[in-house]
Amino acid sequence: MIVTAGFLPKPGLSTNERQPLSPSGLCEGNSNTESVVRHDLQNLIVARYLRIIPLDWSEEGRIGLRFEIYGCPYWADVINFDGQGVISYRFKMKKMKILKDVIALKFKTSESEGVILHGEGQQGDYITLELRRGRLLLQINLGSNQYGSILGHTSVTSGSLLDDHHWHSVVIERYRRNVNFTLDQHTQHFRTNGEFDHLDLDYELTFGGMPYSGKPVSGARRNFKGCMESINYNGENITDLARRKKLDTSSFRNLTFSCVDTHTFPVFFNGTSFLQLPGRRDHNMVSVGFQFRTWNPSGLLLFSSLADGMLELALNDGKVTVHINVTQQKNMRVDIASGELTFFPHTGLMAVTWRSHKVSSASF
Repeated sequence: MIVTAGFLPKPGLSTNERQPLSPSGLCEGNSNTESVVRHDLQNLIVARYLRIIPLDWSEEGRIGLRFEIYGCPYWADVINFDGQGVISYRFKMKKMKILKDVIALKFKTSESEGVILHGEGQQGDYITLELRRGRLLLQINLGSNQYGSILGHTSVTSGSLLDDHHWHSVVIERYRRNVNFTLDQHTQHFRTNGEFDHLDLDYELTFGGMPYSGKPVSGARRNFKGCMESINYNGENITDLARRKKLDTSSFRNLTFSCVDTHTFPVFFNGTSFLQLPGRRDHNMVSVGFQFRTWNPSGLLLFSSLADGMLELALNDGKVTVHINVTQQKNMRVDIASGELTFFPHTGLMAVTWRSHKVSSASF
């Protein structure tokens, strides 16, 4: 419900008028400064922002508008994923031959990588929804043959910078080979490759990561770390089933049904601004860690004077470079694509730990 009132109301003179919102979305405004007009919305709206556009105003008096918005009770089925645990939805039968799927959920995360859901079958069929480099990737295979003449693998990406710690809604609707892939009300229509119509899955569908096999796997995908809300698979409320302990959640260290907000806050640099912190005397090691995102291929990320030299961390042509100048030793320069570095100024030693996905932190 939206309630509007005029400018500078007089106490004790307000009256109420209630009317439904017109189908076109127009609401009749106030005719004076005292009355209150209530507009009832015909349908439920779930939104992050609401914009009101005045189309006209009274020629008498000054222009002004006050409004209030009244909501209704909203039960949010939220699960916090810690990057370790997964929710396993076991099928009623060992093997499922599925012709139609409807999967819907919302997610919020600050991580650019993570498997949101996964299911597979022994015949080679699979469906995987994951974040990869901040984009949403849907991979589905309804079947391939052993001769290679039929290849069913289909891959579709959507969105970008989805690791912004805001809620995003996803809906996957499949009937045979026809798929609607919707992210934040933007829908992509496509047909899967191959000639098969059924998705043959075995045992389970997992949410938040890959099923745990008990064996170490090289290059394994990361589990999802963040929050999911209103997980629905073919009419089943997965979150409600997990809350009532009807699903396997044993891999969670601490399963919580609330969204834990991070306490990190981004800082914007405009190209001329900088952040200066006090140094630490009489310490032979300095550590600093940060994440960054930029459209610029080059720029200075960090600079520090050392007792016997200087340290510089910069972005050059899309690569992170470290330049260390120690007066007692030769200049050392290291080019890295991503990783963690530890530098001991008085010894000249450096340790590098590589990461393949992004530059997540640096220690010197």
